[in-house]
Amino acid sequence: MANAPRPDSRILIAGRDRELNDALIRLLAQYRPTLGDDDEAAVLSALRDGHALCLVILHDSRADRRALDLVQRIKEDRPDVAVLVMSAYPTVEHATESIRRGAEDFVPVPYAGEVVLKEVARILEAAELRTRIESLDRLVSTRYGFERVISRSSRMRPVTDRAQAAARSETPVLIVGETGTGKELIARAIHLNSRRARRPFMPINCAALPRDLVESELFGHRRGAFSGAVAEHPGLFVAAHGGSLFLDEVGELALEVQAKLLRVLQDGEVRPVGGLDSRRIDVRIIAASNRTLPSMRDGGMRQDLFFRLSVLVIDIPPLRERREDLPVLTAHFLKVLQERGIRSANGMEPEALDLLEHYPFPGNIRELENLLEGICVVLPPEQTTIRASDVRAWLRRRGVPDTDRTSDATHVPLKLVELEAWAIAEALRQAHGNKSAAAQILGISRDTLYRKIHDLNLASDLPDSRTHH
Repeated sequence: MANAPRPDSRILIAGRDRELNDALIRLLAQYRPTLGDDDEAAVLSALRDGHALCLVILHDSRADRRALDLVQRIKEDRPDVAVLVMSAYPTVEHATESIRRGAEDFVPVPYAGEVVLKEVARILEAAELRTRIESLDRLVSTRYGFERVISRSSRMRPVTDRAQAAARSETPVLIVGETGTGKELIARAIHLNSRRARRPFMPINCAALPRDLVESELFGHRRGAFSGAVAEHPGLFVAAHGGSLFLDEVGELALEVQAKLLRVLQDGEVRPVGGLDSRRIDVRIIAASNRTLPSMRDGGMRQDLFFRLSVLVIDIPPLRERREDLPVLTAHFLKVLQERGIRSANGMEPEALDLLEHYPFPGNIRELENLLEGICVVLPPEQTTIRASDVRAWLRRRGVPDTDRTSDATHVPLKLVELEAWAIAEALRQAHGNKSAAAQILGISRDTLYRKIHDLNLASDLPDSRTHH
């Protein structure tokens, strides 16, 4: 009875009820499904031969656990294939266990045709999204491999060594570093050099989402779970099944979301908002934060979650602590600008590079990239190199005092502590004492700004901010 799936077949209907098979073939004719037996060997063989398959509709005519075991085998062999279980013996226990074993959903028989059509359309749409994500991941694999971590600084050697060790393991990873240091680049490199490289890499900025939507984005929700939930949403954990989930600024999650995240990490199951059933997931967590480890451990983050995530820690140093990387990074970004079709300079005069080496770069590598692009787009057509005057003009527009070293009154300090104090004072001056705005200018969190003000004993020397928060 079993047929080999056509090369373009996306749906396999597996079951022995001929009447139900015929009805499903007619109902789903637009998708050109393949009909097969529900024998385990036949289904697994069809999955191996049908590379385009993304859905198995498995219907059982007996009240036993055979179908449940087959669901589990399908997900073990092809985690990218969704399973829709249809049963003539619908019970809560059977439905719950089907979903726990990895089924996408459970439909009782007799069934409503529009319900099956809606479920199939939703599953195929999600499969198309995953395919596009995987294609993009393959497309950027050369851009985000370890060879794209541009550095000749000894400070970066432990970073790449630990990242390569992380790629060889499945343990959770915590990447810490200031804003703009390249935490997501390291996370992508870990994923693309791991055994999960062919599966999705799903990033989410935990600090950028409204607090009441974070749970839904991470864990999904059922239809009607809250006002506006007009359709089911699988969530990023389900979308990242088999791959990696990058939780940027994980320390900004609300405590109740942290508790639910910890349960997912411990149990390997995710339950959507408004749902009663959990679903097994296989996801590797890579987390990141612009806070320091002591700040994460001692304030605002659950201790148990912190210790769970920080099994392997990668600490990326800021650009000001590896200034020997400025020449190679500058050359790299000028080349990238040319590849993007932006008229770029061929290089930078030594005096211009010297100015950059004495700038604190609070926004780190991201700020350097933006600086070079901003300079290049306004270069006169006849100019082929970036001059010191171009850098000074950019710095002035950023509110930085003239860095001409012939004037001691405007000279940027060289010592690291003095540089930090100067940058903080300048940011607060530009923000008129508003610490939140100053932190945004500096590219750090407000907690980090307060900590630096305290550590550097700057409170009495800064602009009055009693009217700001």
